[in-house]
Amino acid sequence: MTTIRFDPQKLIGPLNELVKVQIPETSRLSLNEALFANRKRLQDEASRVFDQPVPFTLNSFLFDKAKIKDKQVVGRAFVRDDGPKGNAPSRYLNPQIRGGPAYQTRFPRALLNIVVTHRDKRLTQAKQRGTQMLTTGSPKVSRNKYGNMSQGQYTRILSAIKGGKSSADFLETGAVPFNSASNYFYLDSEALDHSFFRNRFTYPSKPGIYKAEVEGKQQRFYRVMTEGRVPTYTSKFKFFDISKETVTKEFVQRFQRRILR
Repeated sequence: MTTIRFDPQKLIGPLNELVKVQIPETSRLSLNEALFANRKRLQDEASRVFDQPVPFTLNSFLFDKAKIKDKQVVGRAFVRDDGPKGNAPSRYLNPQIRGGPAYQTRFPRALLNIVVTHRDKRLTQAKQRGTQMLTTGSPKVSRNKYGNMSQGQYTRILSAIKGGKSSADFLETGAVPFNSASNYFYLDSEALDHSFFRNRFTYPSKPGIYKAEVEGKQQRFYRVMTEGRVPTYTSKFKFFDISKETVTKEFVQRFQRRILR
């Protein structure tokens, strides 16, 4: 949230008593219009800066309508701070607005709470701390209309891994997965060294989430998510600068127009 202050009397010069009475209400109406214009500007900028933002993100730029309080007119522009499954826009947009490490959504947080068994009986989390899972370009990734992994596939991955599915389940050469919906598992860098897996990758292997499928009589493994370091962003979405510039400009124009009427 950013604070902008105006002195209406400086905007319009000498005033008669009638106009002085009108100033608070005129200021309130003008600030409401300025905040609405700012919301539209933020949505346009988000569409330009981000790659195919979903409607939930674009609609997360909100404002509190202006009110007259203690002889002041107060309004607020902000980013929605609640959301389904704990993924509030104010949280995942914050690194883009202020800079900092990428926000960890519900999916990677859930992986940290799952323990998997590897082929050498090692027990690890299904994602290492300080990393995140990035969707690959694999044809086995189910995408929504915005190009992101579908919610259904996220759910199937978590269900498979929570159900104990691990690399150890696919070590028997003759093993054939029966239910393709549950054939997701996590491989870390150590597990990747096993010759059984090396011969069945569809492209160079990296730690991540894999899907096992049968092609002919052989299993093949497709990496649908790659494990990598959590990126650190610089501020690229200028929420505060845009809001200050837009509200200031729009308020002045609309206030002067209303007073002249």
